[in-house]
Amino acid sequence: MTAGTDAAAGARAGTTLAGLGGFFALATPPRTGSDAVPWSQVLDREALSARFATVRAALASSTGTAVEEVDPKVAVSATQVGLASRLWSVALGSAVLEGWVPDLGADALVASPVHRGEVPLGVVDPARGYAVSSPAEAADVIVRTVAAGSLAVLDAACADVGRTPERVLVSNSTSALVGAARVLSTHRPERAAAAWELARLLLTRPEVAAGGGAVDSAGLPRGVGGAMEHAGEAFVRSGCCVFYRLPGHGLCPDCVLAPGRPEQVTPAH
Repeated sequence: MTAGTDAAAGARAGTTLAGLGGFFALATPPRTGSDAVPWSQVLDREALSARFATVRAALASSTGTAVEEVDPKVAVSATQVGLASRLWSVALGSAVLEGWVPDLGADALVASPVHRGEVPLGVVDPARGYAVSSPAEAADVIVRTVAAGSLAVLDAACADVGRTPERVLVSNSTSALVGAARVLSTHRPERAAAAWELARLLLTRPEVAAGGGAVDSAGLPRGVGGAMEHAGEAFVRSGCCVFYRLPGHGLCPDCVLAPGRPEQVTPAH
């Protein structure tokens, strides 16, 4: 499927996403004079290094820790998972609610080059995208443009510039997908089943499955596993986000280490 142009569909998707707020926000397009730059510049070595340093300082401040005592890899992980969450949230939200996926390929994206900039994520041409008529069609588009496109570029840049293991980043990305489905379902409960259907389809694709998958929750210790649609299923990552290295932060419920260390899990809220 190739991208097409539909100004009305793009406008509807932009309005719908804006109504969800949070990680679903998408500038379509960014206002004139904003600090938005192409995705490639957001991820260049200088910009990423500065963003990692800013996030590291913010983590130190929030935990009452000296900056030099915050593991740099934690800042890399936090930076990457935040950007990954935006990509997944926009892709799922627009596909499930509007039957439209904006062109989220690496060449189509823009964003602020700094942490907490005025344009967290945007597209140059809001009319450009894909009309999707089924979950399978949506999954195909999202895998190609996001999982194997803009998200893969993000992960590679963070691994290189941030010297962080690929497993950390890949599992962050897949966990962010499940988190996006969870939040979308909360915002729009009448579309929860559709959100989870698409999320499950994506979890079967190799580019996404590398980061983790759904398991039978009956086989997990109490409090372990990321919540999914049904009580009998849970998401477990293939890696660890390394946030446990922050003071006062234990393992995440969906961490690959959690089944063997349930007493170290920070309860989900």
